[in-house]
Amino acid sequence: MQALSVKQPYALLLCEGAKTVEVRSWPTDHRGDLLICASAAPKNLFWKDSLDGVTRLLPAGCAMGVVELLDVRLMTKADDEASCWAYAAGAYAWVVRPKYWARPAKLTGRLGLFDVPDNKIVQLTDTEVEAFAIFENPPQGVMKLTKTSTVFGF
Repeated sequence: MQALSVKQPYALLLCEGAKTVEVRSWPTDHRGDLLICASAAPKNLFWKDSLDGVTRLLPAGCAMGVVELLDVRLMTKADDEASCWAYAAGAYAWVVRPKYWARPAKLTGRLGLFDVPDNKIVQLTDTEVEAFAIFENPPQGVMKLTKTSTVFGF
């Protein structure tokens, strides 16, 4: 399957459907399933869950989920909200729809689209998604908590 590395928290937002437009400086002819991988950097980013108030570490350097790439077109100012990004003339809007979460297996990302063998992508059930969010430590390098660790609230 074709894969794309995306920095956090955007990888999470794409997989959960809160972000439906990914902004890139280049187009692609690829359409269909696309594995979203959380970039290895930056590490030690956290999010505060609005449902239970718990602060959790965002995964880095791993598979996150599969989205469907529906369209690639030039970005417009109307894409600002859906992309969580300010309009950039000449940028491309990759329109996506979330499909499913994947087991957060460690992956080495690359620039551009890259291939990940289908047997390396495991779809999580709803029960597993909940369990991973609450009980599993996501893949990371050495975790070092500092006073400058970023916490996102969404």
